[in-house]
Amino acid sequence: MGNPLQKLILVGFMLMFTGLSTSLWAQLSPGELHKSHAFLEGVTNCTKCHSSGKKITSQKCLACHTILKERIEAGKGLHANPEYKNCVDCHSEHHGRNFKLIYWEKGQENFDHTLTGYPLEGGHTKLKCNQCHKPEFQVIKSVLLEKKKDLNKTLLGLDKACLNCHIDEHRSQLSQDCLSCHVMEAWKPQEKFDHDKTDFPLTGKHIDVSCIKCHPQLRDNKYPNDKTYLKYAGLKFAQCSSCHEDAHKGQLGKNCKSCHQTKGWKVIETASFDHSRTRFPLKGKHNDVKCESCHKPGLPRRGLKFAHCSDCHEDFHKGQFRDRASRGDCKECHTERGFKPSTFTLAKHQKSSYPLKGAHLAVPCIACHGVEKGNKRRRGRGSKIQMNRFVFENTRCNGCHEDIHRGEVKKYIQEGGCEFCHVVDTWHKVIFDHSKTDFPLKGKHRDVQCTSCHTTITTSRSVSYIQFQNMATDCQNCHKDIHRGQFRTTVNVKGKQKQLTDCSRCHSEENWKPEKFDHNRDSKFSLEGAHEKVPCQDCHKKEAAGGESFTRFKPLSSECKSCHGA
Repeated sequence: MGNPLQKLILVGFMLMFTGLSTSLWAQLSPGELHKSHAFLEGVTNCTKCHSSGKKITSQKCLACHTILKERIEAGKGLHANPEYKNCVDCHSEHHGRNFKLIYWEKGQENFDHTLTGYPLEGGHTKLKCNQCHKPEFQVIKSVLLEKKKDLNKTLLGLDKACLNCHIDEHRSQLSQDCLSCHVMEAWKPQEKFDHDKTDFPLTGKHIDVSCIKCHPQLRDNKYPNDKTYLKYAGLKFAQCSSCHEDAHKGQLGKNCKSCHQTKGWKVIETASFDHSRTRFPLKGKHNDVKCESCHKPGLPRRGLKFAHCSDCHEDFHKGQFRDRASRGDCKECHTERGFKPSTFTLAKHQKSSYPLKGAHLAVPCIACHGVEKGNKRRRGRGSKIQMNRFVFENTRCNGCHEDIHRGEVKKYIQEGGCEFCHVVDTWHKVIFDHSKTDFPLKGKHRDVQCTSCHTTITTSRSVSYIQFQNMATDCQNCHKDIHRGQFRTTVNVKGKQKQLTDCSRCHSEENWKPEKFDHNRDSKFSLEGAHEKVPCQDCHKKEAAGGESFTRFKPLSSECKSCHGA
C-alpha cells in the first residue's frame, strides 16, 4: 500500500460505493457480519479489518481486542501460543448475525485446556465450560463490560487462584494457596497437608485424634451452602492444660511434659520424673519397672509400704532362710540390680554347713539349688511359683547323685557312702580297696584300668551301667585260651563242676611266662640227659587250626620214634 496510485484508486472505489443502494451493497459484500461486529457494516469500514490486497491480519483484530493483545504480549493464555497467532484460523466472519464466531476443531467439549496455561486436572476435568466461565467468577468484570463483552459468553476474565471460584472454607485463617494442602482430585483428604510443618507437630496419641476435637466448628452463616467452618487460628496449645484437664489439680505443676508423653497419659517420662526426691529412690531393676506395677489403680500414690522387699515381692524361697540370723532378708543375697546373679559368694558358702570342695567348686549354683519335682504350686490362673531348694535333709552324695551302680555296691555305700570309693575331685578317681572283694588284685592285675574288667552294660531298655557283681574270676573269662583247650580239666567252681583251664598251674599274675611249670613234675615225660637242653619249640611245634596258629603240647607221643624215627 505504499504506492500513491493504489491509494487513490481504493479511495475512488469507496466513494463510488458510498452512494450505492443497500441491495447493491448486499450483492458486493460476502455476507452479513456477526451481530457483535454489525457496527462495522459498510464499505467505509472494510479497511478496519481488511488490508488492501491482503487477507485479514491479526494486527487489525487486536486493534479492537486489546484485552487479548495485552495477554499475548504478556505471554498468557491460549492466544499467546504461536500456532494461534492467525485469528482467522479459528474465527470466520460474514456468515450472518448469529453465526458462531469460534471454530472448535474437535468440538468445544474436546478442547485441550492445557493450551491455555491452566491444565484441567482431577475434579476440574468433569466440569462443563459454563460452570467456570460465568460472570460470578470473572475478576476483570468491569474491564469486560467496558469492552462491551457479553459476560455470559466470554471465556476471558478468570484467574487461577482457587478462591476466585471456590468459597473460602477457612475464612482467611490459612494461606490462600489451597494447593499447598489440597489436590485437584478432591478437597478431602488433604493429601499435601503436613501437621508437622505447623507450630504444633502431632506426635503419639495426638496423631489419632480427629481434627474436630481440637479444631471446633464455628458458625458464621457467611455462605448459603457453608454456614460453618473449623477454627484453625488462635488456638491455645502452649500448655497441655489448654486442652486437657489437670488430673493432679495443680499439685505437680503445669509442665505435664516433665512426667508424661504424647504416647499416652500412662506412659510416664521416667527420664524426667525424679523419683529420688521420694522416700524410695529407684535403683537398679526398679528403674525399669512400670509405674503402674507399684502404683496400681485404686492404690494411693503415697503411703505404700517398701521397708522390706517382701512388701512387694513374694518370698520365692518359702521361708527356707527364716532360721538365719538375718531372718531371710533378701539383701543378704540380692541387690536391686536383679535377683540374678546372687551375691551369696563362694566365701560365704564355705562358712555354711556344707563347704564346697573338689569338683563341687565348679558346679553352677542352679545345678544343686534347682527346682525340684513337686516344688511347684499354683499362683492364680495358669501360673506357677517355682521354689528353688536350699535346705537339704540329706547332704550325702546320694542326696543329689543317682546310684549309677544299680545297688551292686550297696554294701560298700552303707558302710562308707560313695566316699568309700570316690573323692569329690572327680568320679573317675577311685580309691577302692579291691582286696576286700573275692578277687584281690595281684601282680599285673594291679595295673589294669578298672573299666577294662568292669565294662558298661546296656539293658534292653537302653539303660547303661557298669557291672560289679556276678563277674566270673576265671582267667579264661577275661583272657583268651591260646592253648585251645589242651589243658582243660574238670574243676569245682562254687560247688559246680566246670570244664576250665587252670592257668595258675603254669602261670602267675606277674607275667605270662610259665614260671611255675616243671616238666618233670607236671608232665608225663621227664626231661633227662640231652633232652634237658632241647629248646621247647623243637618238640612243641606250631600248628594251624581255624585260621589261627598255636603250639601243640598235648597230646604228644613220648615214644622215641615219634621224634627220632624208627
